[in-house]
Amino acid sequence: MSDAPLIVLKFGGSVLRDEASLGGAVHEIYRWRRDGWRVVAVVSALAGRTDELLARANRLGLAAESHARAEMAAGGERESAALLAALLERAGVPCACLSAGLRARGPATDAQPVAAATSALRGALAGPGVVVCPGYIARDRGGRTVLLGRGGSDLTALCLARALGAARCLLVKDVDGLYDRDPALPGGSARRFAAATWRDALATDGSIIQHKAIRFARRHRLDFELGALNATTWTRIGHGPSVAGEPLPPVAPLRVALLGHGSVGGGVAHLLADDPRRFRLVGVAVRKLRPFGPPAPTFTDPVALAGADVDVVVEVMGGTDSARHAILAALDRGTPVVTANKDLLAAHGEALLSVARRRDARLLAGAAVGGSVPVLEALGRDGGVPLRALSGVLNGTANFVLEQCERGWSLEAAVAEARARGLAEADPSRDLDGRDAAAKLCTVALLHGGPPLREDEVSCEPITAAALRPGLRQVASLERTADGWRARVALECPAADSPLRQARGEQNVVVIDRTDGSRECLLGGGAGRWPTAEAVVGDLLELARGRALLATNAAPCYAGENRGD
Repeated sequence: MSDAPLIVLKFGGSVLRDEASLGGAVHEIYRWRRDGWRVVAVVSALAGRTDELLARANRLGLAAESHARAEMAAGGERESAALLAALLERAGVPCACLSAGLRARGPATDAQPVAAATSALRGALAGPGVVVCPGYIARDRGGRTVLLGRGGSDLTALCLARALGAARCLLVKDVDGLYDRDPALPGGSARRFAAATWRDALATDGSIIQHKAIRFARRHRLDFELGALNATTWTRIGHGPSVAGEPLPPVAPLRVALLGHGSVGGGVAHLLADDPRRFRLVGVAVRKLRPFGPPAPTFTDPVALAGADVDVVVEVMGGTDSARHAILAALDRGTPVVTANKDLLAAHGEALLSVARRRDARLLAGAAVGGSVPVLEALGRDGGVPLRALSGVLNGTANFVLEQCERGWSLEAAVAEARARGLAEADPSRDLDGRDAAAKLCTVALLHGGPPLREDEVSCEPITAAALRPGLRQVASLERTADGWRARVALECPAADSPLRQARGEQNVVVIDRTDGSRECLLGGGAGRWPTAEAVVGDLLELARGRALLATNAAPCYAGENRGD
């Protein structure tokens, strides 16, 4: 990840309204990660939390510039940073939760940053590539906690962007860009900027962005952006010129039909329910109706639901026969499909893609290979440089089982534990004998050039009690040859410094070699409900961005006066 560009994302209290809304920040971080960026996420306290802490400080009689008061107020940012890091870990996105390392001087509750200690941040960015930092907080010369003033997380993000040399800094708000005042308040229409100079940004009422942060950016000639979650258009604030624009038109929520409500399907339904502004779950196909089912109408006929009038069909039911008929019904209507079904793609992917092309419908499968590890997305970027070879730990269940066995568990006990944690099906044979990883190799071959690869063309070595030894990994390999693909799934003991030894528990790790000699290593959650559900939602949000681009054409309305800085 050390060569990937860096973006600093700031999430304020207007976005982090409560614990449920933290999922939106997870999706945004995952979006940039799957697009190939390293991410520093700076977070404010959850909405209202700082006020609660300051009210407590007032009840204790703490002075306005008391360092104890600053320490108490800082708890809100530390809490939200820890919660976000926990949800990223649950989603299979490896991250580090670190202090921003800012040094500041001045009043305890309105200090001015003077330096940034970034060695720990740089080290973490060279590894997992995602770091979460509490904003608003710094240390003075004596090591005491000081605050950067209300709205100070904006300033934290800009300080880190400058210190780390980030390619982009994006302040994520609950508005679609910079306005001269809060557009949600009464008092006439607010003016939106498509672009703004620092001077024009300072002329706004300060309700959307901290003026202290704007002055810092102007002093250091730092351009940055401001916009909403999952946006395609932002207000750029910096050198100018200023450009005025209309508010972006609202985009209706995606109407989603969900096929399957097992472990992964239940996770997807939960994530969609937490984001009603972007998604509306209109129906769920289940094998058997239950008294307490998913939060949407249920159907027992997935083909009928897939052929209904919806915006997108999500297939997480597994299997090949019913899933194939349902996906064909959706694609034949021109409806986009998101699937996590690598077995189906390995067996019938060519036919499904043929229908998708003929009907101009998209077939997305980010969750089918690697869980929340963006393998297919990585192969699709970098200017289309072809894949030369791929190797990796592609089955999180198998990796978990092998790791437990290395700790002294029997194979049977390790498999039972994987089932108990929701990492293995009742019948885990496809995980253990390599066929699941083989299907993922076939999916990679299908979606990224070259002749098709059949699952029976992949040699597989099963995990058995007799094969167990320290350091063992189930390694899936795919190599492009003059005649097509060479593929296998084998039990190997990679060297201690090999990237393939980095996978822990149900994680996946993938090494991608391209024909231009470049190499990329990816690591993250590869099995279980939440990593797979996060990848599915990542595909859905990609479709939502496509709709937004069609609605706006991403063009400003008219140019305003350039007032300089």
